[in-house]
Amino acid sequence: MDKQRGGAGIPCPQGLDVEAVGDVITRLAERADIRPTGHSPRRGLVTESSRAGNPDAVAEKQGGWAKGSKVMRRYREDDDGFTENTLHGVL
Repeated sequence: MDKQRGGAGIPCPQGLDVEAVGDVITRLAERADIRPTGHSPRRGLVTESSRAGNPDAVAEKQGGWAKGSKVMRRYREDDDGFTENTLHGVL
């Protein structure tokens, strides 16, 4: 389903579908000259949620991990003080 108006790349009020999100990640990665994997957004979700002070249960629920998931905790990246992350202020 096309959720853009007039092909101008403007999201409709219904939000972005899965394909559109993938397209955005691909375009941004090309600009940054990086090659993200399918796990990149999941790592970002866990890392940024943790940095924002949310309890692990929030990321577990949204990311579909089991309660107390050790895998989810391994996804969390150490805070290296990098404040110019593209997700700051987005989540």
